[in-house]
Amino acid sequence: MIRGQDMRLLRWPLLLASALIALGGAAVWYAQSESRLATRAHELAEQRHSLANRQLLQARTDEHSVRDTLARYETLARRGLIGPEHRLDWVEMLDATRRQLGIDVISYEILPQRKLDKDAHGALLWMESRMRLTLRVRHTDVLLGMLDQLRRVDTALVLPLSCDLSRRADSTDLDGACELRWLTLLPKAPA
Repeated sequence: MIRGQDMRLLRWPLLLASALIALGGAAVWYAQSESRLATRAHELAEQRHSLANRQLLQARTDEHSVRDTLARYETLARRGLIGPEHRLDWVEMLDATRRQLGIDVISYEILPQRKLDKDAHGALLWMESRMRLTLRVRHTDVLLGMLDQLRRVDTALVLPLSCDLSRRADSTDLDGACELRWLTLLPKAPA
């Protein structure tokens, strides 16, 4: 049995032991709380890191796509497909082809340029100029050669819409009438 005098001697050590136990419990609780906060902060940092990595990969993919698109744009611009029409070049090319293929009679009419899609939303607009071409040829290969030469034009995409051939009553020559689409790209004006 513990005597009163022993209790007086043990009072301070017991109080100190109780205080140390309480302090130790508070330290354990604080450490666990800080550990949970650090774990949550670590998870958030990992999520941000993962998001940043995905965004970096997307940016790299976008960069390659933009570089490819820019290279294609520069190629088309160098060719003359983007920008104002080069009708004088087209006429000179027609005349050179006429001489090369031995076509005696040729005439053409280039209609005014117009937008292909009035509701286009891109940075470039497709523009079209229609050409009515009439010529007299000795045989169909000459007409096909003319269309092949037109296909090789760099400053426009030339698409035949229709070609009609008829034999002349007064000779073995053929009369040809073609309608062609000359397509170019025009940058949109900034809004």
